Amino acid sequence: MKKLIATTLGVVLAAGAVSAFAGSQDRENLAQCKADVKAFYGDDTRIRLRSIKHSSGDAHMRLMVTPKGGDNTLVVCSVTRDGASSLADRDGVALAASAQEQKVSFAD
Repeated sequence: MKKLIATTLGVVLAAGAVSAFAGSQDRENLAQCKADVKAFYGDDTRIRLRSIKHSSGDAHMRLMVTPKGGDNTLVVCSVTRDGASSLADRDGVALAASAQEQKVSFAD
């Protein structure tokens, strides 16, 4: 019985440590997304986090954005492992991309 309690306690503590790390990374990603949204829509924009999904190390945050004097719109902010972020509307149409993603050349 003591083994079962010790094992359960160990699993709970390990899960808590992993979620604490993920939480701090999500906070950093959210701050980056908020800065991108404010750069695109303006500083008077209201931003609310709706959900966060992770896939293959990338974070996808659904944000409810209300520009000053405008209607609510859903924006998806994606942050890659490398820290590059991009904004898209609910249909997946790109609104803005980081400087790393904007470097495209057709000269070659």
